Amino acid sequence: MKWNNCLRTNELYTSTPVRAFLGQTLRPGGTELTKRLLELAAVRPGNTVLDAGCGCGATLILLEKLGARGIGLDMNAAFLREAPEGRVVRADVSHLPLSPASLDLIICECAWNLTDKARSMAEFFRVLRPGGLLALSDIFTRGEKNEAWPVRCCFAQATDLGTVVEHVVEAGFTLDLLEDHSPLLARTAAEFVFRHGSLHGFWQAVTGDADLAQAACRAAHAARPGLFLLMARRS
Repeated sequence: MKWNNCLRTNELYTSTPVRAFLGQTLRPGGTELTKRLLELAAVRPGNTVLDAGCGCGATLILLEKLGARGIGLDMNAAFLREAPEGRVVRADVSHLPLSPASLDLIICECAWNLTDKARSMAEFFRVLRPGGLLALSDIFTRGEKNEAWPVRCCFAQATDLGTVVEHVVEAGFTLDLLEDHSPLLARTAAEFVFRHGSLHGFWQAVTGDADLAQAACRAAHAARPGLFLLMARRS
């Protein structure tokens, strides 16, 4: 199925049902998962860190508290206006406007699935210094391939974990750690059900279309999505 052109990705993530629960983080797991990521990355004062797909800049605020030099990058101008001033750039994650080997750490939270994934992974490798870390969290699938999502979202390009790891390793990274945080995604889904009566109710509130909502529910049932966090090191 082709993605519905009536609902653009930006409109999905700026929709009231999504923002009302996810707030500035715009992703399942929120700051709880980000803090776990920052703990694993052992961020130090002075580290240069890119938040690729920074949205409204929630992670940049956490990086500032750690003394790191955070740079945010996103394509959504409305989100960037909510981010810390002077620390964000409007740009494509798959075409990073950064010098080679210039970063200590890249954080990419629920944004990679929205990009040209192979291209983005190659860019992450290019701009990280040797020994630098990639901290990646996103949706993965535990069921059938999910080619039938009716809207372009982080679920639509999700793959199984084996394919995720293949992308990372083929780009030249060494995998340090892989964690399954699917209970955080389940918690987000439960909150949507509580607020809208069902997942169908949530998707109908987002899309405004009962048929699209039904198609989204069928895709979710087939894909059985989960949420991963991985750390990989540039050779």
